[in-house]
Amino acid sequence: MPIGTDELHVWRARLDTEDWPDATRLPAAERERAAALRGEALRRRWLAARWALRGVLGRYLERDPAEIELALGARGKPALAGAAPVRFNLSHSGELALVAIAREREVGVDVERIKPRHNLPGLARRALPGAEVARIEALPEEAQLVAFHAAWTRREAVAKCFGTGLGAQPPQEPVAVAALDAGPGYAAAVAIAGAAAPEPRYREARWQTLAP
Repeated sequence: MPIGTDELHVWRARLDTEDWPDATRLPAAERERAAALRGEALRRRWLAARWALRGVLGRYLERDPAEIELALGARGKPALAGAAPVRFNLSHSGELALVAIAREREVGVDVERIKPRHNLPGLARRALPGAEVARIEALPEEAQLVAFHAAWTRREAVAKCFGTGLGAQPPQEPVAVAALDAGPGYAAAVAIAGAAAPEPRYREARWQTLAP
């Protein structure tokens, strides 16, 4: 599947509603990581997210999803092994996964299920920049939870775009951030290297259409 340098594709995968494969054909490192997770639901969703990522990448690379080789970049960010122009990032929360795809531009995506947080003001002050905290605190109390998750996903998407931790200063490079439509009960954002973010093109990741 082709993608231009001025495009941004976002794939949405429902982790609980598909007949996703098990761990059998995954690389040993991914099988071991899945086995270390506690709880069947957590393992099942993690495996589904991995297959969603591999299935999507298989569409762009025209390869069997199980045979795609993934590696870690200089900052520990997942990438395709070898010199491939496709850039990607995966995030999942609850029963939803998002895969962002770009060409020759680093990309980061984050999705969070919106849920009550203990001591939301204190958490916001610890996790977000002062300007974001002030904006959230100025909102009516009933709107603060959604605003917090939206701000959190923007911050996380930027960190994932560059492969840095939340506590680290991201590189001084231009990055554009945009909110994503993740559906009711979720907040999501995408960050892409460059001064402007292309309008996301949404696609549904279903194993029936991703499988080779």
